[in-house]
Amino acid sequence: MITLINHQGLKKIKGLQLQSPAPSIGLAYLGAYLKKNNYSYTAIDACGEAMDRLMPYRNQKDLIVQGLSVQEVVNKVHLKTKIVAFSCLFSHCYPLVKDMFIQIKKKIPNATFVIGGEHPTSMPFHVLKDGFDIVILGEGEKTFLELVNKINNKKTWKEIKGISYLNQENQIVKTPIRNRIADLDEIPYPDWDSWCIEEYIAHQQTSGINLGRTMPILGSRGCPYACTFCSNEGMWTRRYIMREPKSIVDEMEYFQSKYNISNFAFMDSTFIINRKKTLSFAYELIKRNLNVTYQLPAGTRCEPFNEELAFALEQSGLKNFALAPESGSPDVLKSINKHINIDTFFKVVRIILKTRMTIGCFIVIGFPYDNHNTLKASLRLVRKLAIMGVHDITVSQFTPYPGSLEFQKLRAKGIIEDNLDELNNIIDFYSCSEKSYSSEISSKKLYYWMLWLYINFYVVSFIIRPWRVLKNFWVYLRKGSENTRYMRLVNELLFNRRKWKKKNSHTIEV
Repeated sequence: MITLINHQGLKKIKGLQLQSPAPSIGLAYLGAYLKKNNYSYTAIDACGEAMDRLMPYRNQKDLIVQGLSVQEVVNKVHLKTKIVAFSCLFSHCYPLVKDMFIQIKKKIPNATFVIGGEHPTSMPFHVLKDGFDIVILGEGEKTFLELVNKINNKKTWKEIKGISYLNQENQIVKTPIRNRIADLDEIPYPDWDSWCIEEYIAHQQTSGINLGRTMPILGSRGCPYACTFCSNEGMWTRRYIMREPKSIVDEMEYFQSKYNISNFAFMDSTFIINRKKTLSFAYELIKRNLNVTYQLPAGTRCEPFNEELAFALEQSGLKNFALAPESGSPDVLKSINKHINIDTFFKVVRIILKTRMTIGCFIVIGFPYDNHNTLKASLRLVRKLAIMGVHDITVSQFTPYPGSLEFQKLRAKGIIEDNLDELNNIIDFYSCSEKSYSSEISSKKLYYWMLWLYINFYVVSFIIRPWRVLKNFWVYLRKGSENTRYMRLVNELLFNRRKWKKKNSHTIEV
């Protein structure tokens, strides 16, 4: 028997950060690939199966755990299970996975325990020393299938490509990297039936802003860029692979009909890389007239944009996305290997603002290379974006993420503890207690800089275009739609968090 487990969710109930668990598209793909190859599996969605159940999260007063208790998950695992597999995309969720794993292993100690996703791929030794048998490195479908075949036929799995494990001397072994799947359309659509997708839709718990009944979708994998603060390269290498446009639209049409979906959230690291294929995708959507919208919550690159692409995307239903200039300082951009031409970036922003799509920008402050002069450059950038008419910004404080080059540099210098005690803080990019990794800017000053950038952007935006804010509030009150990220924050602060706090007052212990 094979059991796949999705961990519980973490929700923020204080502060500026929006933290809402989304369905695991990785496990849904893994499950679909198993079924395609004639293996059944049991899915335990520890978040989706009990979304109204809240529990305190250790000593974190502003965080709550959403979903089943650890014991409830353990009770669902069958005693005859041979393989238990977890996914862990974000490092701050690993403690949730670890708590479940420890208790399940006590119940079925002879099972093989597997974990995959960006965090274990980035930190395999730390995961393996906790007791996991195997880490799947990077893309998981073919590797996990081969592992299942080996175990099912009582053969050794230690030569499988793309895995990591500890040998008898407690030393880490990494087998040769497995080639990426070149044709993503050979993987069947995600097996959402097994993963409580209707619960996520009904609770409006998907990435991005609320634009109706939303479900996640993936149009590509990987990113060809190598920003030093990103963990993408370790997970996917620098190979970018986009699905065939027709196949993406086929999937949208299928799930629109099956689940009455009106909006899709693309979970790609950066969807728009190939202009020709993206245009083909947009025109295919326009031709079919599905009457759906979509958004790119993680943002995308600016280089492929021209007027034809921008207006085609608008006509096809793209409503909201972001670009990522990251910093207004050329020196910082060079240091973090952010290959972006600022003149091209401004040109693209002007093109997009001719459409009705809402656009935001991601800014990060507090890089090790930041100082007061570089932050002033980011402030000038933020003001210019507001004057130009950008709808949103997200300013977050730099956190070294496992798997990124910045993380490796800081750990090598001893600035980050090798035991990863700082893991629990990775979730919070907006706290006055967040550690500053810039030698010239204290944590407190960095926090005030973040607030100052927000204040400058939104005050300037409101002074120049007050009608835009009023219109967005009107649309929200009339239709419940969130046209921008700041409307999502308003909805979170005024309504959702009150609801979660009320429920949290009746929590049970994990």
